[in-house]
Amino acid sequence: MNESAKSKPGLREQRMSRTRRDLCRRARQLTIERGLSGFTVEELCADVGVSRRTFFNYFPGKEDAVVGHDADSVDETALAAFARGDDGAPTLLDALAELAIATVAAWDDEHDPIDPHALVEREPHLLPHMIGAGQLLEQRIIAAIEQREHLEPGDPLARTAASVIGALVGRVGHQYFADADSEPHDFATMLRASVAATRAISTPTSAP
Repeated sequence: MNESAKSKPGLREQRMSRTRRDLCRRARQLTIERGLSGFTVEELCADVGVSRRTFFNYFPGKEDAVVGHDADSVDETALAAFARGDDGAPTLLDALAELAIATVAAWDDEHDPIDPHALVEREPHLLPHMIGAGQLLEQRIIAAIEQREHLEPGDPLARTAASVIGALVGRVGHQYFADADSEPHDFATMLRASVAATRAISTPTSAP
């Protein structure tokens, strides 16, 4: 069995991920519509079609469902391919961008995107939790970069690359959600353009 087949999640893992994402998605929708106190776990479960017991197998409470599960913050198959260097991207930054695009594309196959800024506007106390989730994701990306580039733990290149792609994804995401007419493919177009611009500002200019 090749490495790609090994890294692809099985049917059980796919079902678990789908249920987790459905619960997160609906929890976020309800939070934006009503606020966290405006719905119960039972209502959330009824909307998704799972039992209360199933919900608590995935999340300790409503806030956790809104923030989401760490395993769903990045496409695992794409992350494994990235860490192995199997993506064929010309640069590390391009590879990181394609990883972000693959994650958004996998999510958007089943759901319309929800702006995380709208969640924080409705429930400001969620901001530290969202920041914490972002920091956990960054640590996973840094570890994958270190593996891909054969770097020692703590190498500044990995942290810098993760910070750069995080900033680009954040800026593009804000632009993407701000445009009500944006289509899922627009995120990929905008992020790739931002990566190209970032490369351009790093290119030596000719002397005056």
